Amino acid sequence: MPSPADDIEVIIRKIGDKRARYWDSRELDKVIAIYSDDAVYLPPHHAALHGRDAIHEYLKRAMEHGATGLSFEVTYIKRAGDLAYDVGGYTMTLPQEDGSYKQDRGKYLVVWQRQSNGDWKIAADCWSSDLPAPH
Repeated sequence: MPSPADDIEVIIRKIGDKRARYWDSRELDKVIAIYSDDAVYLPPHHAALHGRDAIHEYLKRAMEHGATGLSFEVTYIKRAGDLAYDVGGYTMTLPQEDGSYKQDRGKYLVVWQRQSNGDWKIAADCWSSDLPAPH
């Protein structure tokens, strides 16, 4: 029987909570450290980004835009060997040009891969808003 330390649901939920806290506290390097070196990031309305450096540059601009209040609600987590996937929803607050704020909500799919040292890192990250696309 696996120990609680091997429970992928506990591991991924903890990392997801840290990821949201790091985002809100503007600790970009800690957010990026959750991704594998060769991760792919698939944001809406944008080409795929490959590797930590490209993801860092994209998220740096997003963080400078001022999105805050990131939270994840896990629907389910499944594991197959050294891979796992995490499906759920997110919410965040987005600043608007007029100085107001708008609540965004959407869904995500994250693929996790266990690294050779036993750590779990994001190998692929895909998300999209449930709100209508901006014009």
